[in-house]
Amino acid sequence: MLAEGVSRRLALHTWLATAVVALAGVLFVVVAPGVGDMWAALARAQAARDGVGLGYWFSWYSGAHPPGGYSVLVPWLSAALGAHAVVALAATAIPWAVALTVTQVRRPIVAVWVATLSAVMTLGAGRTTFLVGAVIALGALDAAIRDRRWTASLLVILSGLASPVAVAFVLVGFGAGLLARRISLVPILVGIAFMGVSSLVWGSSGPEGYGWGRALTSLVLLGLFLLAKPAKPVVLAIAITAAAVLVFSAVPNALGSNLARLVFAVLPVAVAATARRSNRMTACAVLPALVWSGYFTAHDLADARASASSVTVYRPLSDALQALPGIENSRIEVVADGTHTSAFVMAEDFWLARGYETQADRSLSDAFVDREAHISDAELTGWLQDSAVRYVALNRHPVKKTGQWRTVAATPPGWHEVWSNDQWRVFEVPDAKPLVTDGATITDKTSSHLILRVEPSRDVIVRTRWSSFLHARVIEERGPSDQRAGWDDAPRVVLEPTPDGWTRVRLDGSSTARDVELFGRP
Repeated sequence: MLAEGVSRRLALHTWLATAVVALAGVLFVVVAPGVGDMWAALARAQAARDGVGLGYWFSWYSGAHPPGGYSVLVPWLSAALGAHAVVALAATAIPWAVALTVTQVRRPIVAVWVATLSAVMTLGAGRTTFLVGAVIALGALDAAIRDRRWTASLLVILSGLASPVAVAFVLVGFGAGLLARRISLVPILVGIAFMGVSSLVWGSSGPEGYGWGRALTSLVLLGLFLLAKPAKPVVLAIAITAAAVLVFSAVPNALGSNLARLVFAVLPVAVAATARRSNRMTACAVLPALVWSGYFTAHDLADARASASSVTVYRPLSDALQALPGIENSRIEVVADGTHTSAFVMAEDFWLARGYETQADRSLSDAFVDREAHISDAELTGWLQDSAVRYVALNRHPVKKTGQWRTVAATPPGWHEVWSNDQWRVFEVPDAKPLVTDGATITDKTSSHLILRVEPSRDVIVRTRWSSFLHARVIEERGPSDQRAGWDDAPRVVLEPTPDGWTRVRLDGSSTARDVELFGRP
């Protein structure tokens, strides 16, 4: 039985396209290339398995950025099925998701095959949340086109819960459809409301730039799309995207260069589907964007083959760090080397000063991302000291020599090399502040919680970022000394922000030290 509006010929091509993507998905799962975005997906899946909720994650960025801002649904899905399986399944669903959406256009079969190429390249880059969100967003677009406005509204929310990027992209399509008088205003308002609420709840990790070189390339590709003479809604979507490129280039924002995916991964499908020019002219219009997409994927896959991307090179580093004095009461920093492998591998055993969010890195310094950026010895050392980072690991063979890498490689004043092998150099940062000050000792530390033995009525500074999502509780029973002293039945833990954004912990209502758990909850 065929789906509504799907011809036998379209169904045949869609099944063939699905088989192609499925084969690529199996290959991706088996090979498991260490592309950058997969390390982020794997780290978040591991965090979900370890009990990290949506509100607070101790292992990355000193707890500064709520995990829910990245994706609400996908980390849990990846924890259950495996991140590689999730991205492969999402990519495999793309051909049929597109086929069901383009049944009324001029070239549905061409659209399916262009979407297949795009899905395979996005799969190769490991963009897990985006692919999951894109599948749901396509369902929302299909429902909106068929004037099923409340179904479209529900799917818009689900796509946003999977990927903030996907919901932003589908709103571009909705906006174009509204201007062309083909889509209701309702799902647009729902999507905008969702993005507003999401921003209020989760905030932003920081800005991501859209360099003028990439912006110019995007504008050229958008201009080429017009050569195919796509339908009016697609022309309007191209115009909206061009305006966004100009704005994003001038005004840094959270979406930033992620907008390029709309240019090289999404719009080529819409252009191919509705083009009114010849096949040759249509190919000339969309192929440059697909080639650009392929370049990024090839670059990511090439980086994944570098020794710096290998999990095995981190084992001796982890063992060495575990043996160093004071490691329990500090964070570590693995210098940005262009791979992001440490964001997953090292987060299992250590609290990291950073992780892998480009926006969060840029909010600290462009030197964590770019080759040409610079961070001074004093600035880097000061940030590390304040973040309770006692040890810094430098990869001798980076994929990319970031500004931070070059500063650390020169050995800033006062730093001492305490361990090395043929892959790594480990430095001790002078005068690094402790993770927990006097008045408490760490008894357990994981990605989801921190357990302290806290002395009563002492102000303890914990260098984890204060947040309304951070909570605390006493986990030890009352002692007999409390009864004799006449203390309250329930000792109370007070959490307060310090002037510089860290967390002050105080135990009230107890005459003896207690075990106190800090944990995250929205």
